[in-house]
Amino acid sequence: MKTLKAILGVLVAAVGVSLNAWGQQSAALEMQQWPEGKVVLTDGSIIYGPLTLYQSKDVINVQNEDGSISAFSPVHVQYFVAQDQPSGRSYLFRTLPWDMGRTNSDFKKPTFFEQLNQGPLTLMRREVPMNPEPNYPSSLYGRNSYAAPGSYPVGYAPTEQAQEVYYMLLPNGEIVALHNVRRDLYKLFGKKAGKVKAYVKEHRLSFDRPYMLIAIVNYFNSL
Repeated sequence: MKTLKAILGVLVAAVGVSLNAWGQQSAALEMQQWPEGKVVLTDGSIIYGPLTLYQSKDVINVQNEDGSISAFSPVHVQYFVAQDQPSGRSYLFRTLPWDMGRTNSDFKKPTFFEQLNQGPLTLMRREVPMNPEPNYPSSLYGRNSYAAPGSYPVGYAPTEQAQEVYYMLLPNGEIVALHNVRRDLYKLFGKKAGKVKAYVKEHRLSFDRPYMLIAIVNYFNSL
């Protein structure tokens, strides 16, 4: 846990420059690749090597030193940290139990989420298919709603096959999809929404920019 908190501290400190890049992604395979990474398994084992995340399958592959590939589903992973080169930017993905957005369901599936901050309200992110299965949570916001044109890494090609969706991890472990980011966040902010609105106006923040969105959530957490 101390290691995870230390990693989060580094990620949050670098968030202003790191969030518009998501690793090199193949539109056809809905995958992200990083030249370096670390996967921490549920049994405490740690594996290092280049990483490939398959979004739709929720599988992380690690290339071993001998060239072989080890594949892990969320049920076997505590968290993994992926690192871009040469920028050195890091991305933290955690395994969380999730009801897949289905109401009145007691079943929760271990699922990978990218964690963007740390606090009572924790902002998470996932890519979901454009044509999801019935009852699968979706969003009206496409990828370009959160990253300005030209901000993607070399080798990235935007795709209509998947879209980013933001989620909020609540203190009780519940995961809430932010279908309308501004509206849903202010609802979660409750009685403190007025103070947050004043902060957003004063600093001219936008809910469409990832680093600004994180700043808004972090401000609420500081109240």
